[in-house]
Amino acid sequence: MEEIAAHTYKWYKFGCKDASYLKTKADFEKLSVSEKVLYKFHLVTCKYCRRFVKQIIQIDTLIKATFNKSTLQLSPKRKLAINQLITEKLTKN
Repeated sequence: MEEIAAHTYKWYKFGCKDASYLKTKADFEKLSVSEKVLYKFHLVTCKYCRRFVKQIIQIDTLIKATFNKSTLQLSPKRKLAINQLITEKLTKN
């Protein structure tokens, strides 16, 4: 398997780990302007991260197509049963 370089330069200290972190962060909250610029620039320069982003989007699309909101919601009775089971397991240890 081909080894992936960090894609960092002397003037550009932002690697693939940073880009993947920002991709994940962007799914949950708004990125700052500087984070957006670093992220977009890294995507332009890194084919591996572009592939990663494409794969993440495909996975998210498949998950959303497979599970709609109604199937992901539990009834209050089921939530209580799960909560009690977790509490029992935690108190035994």
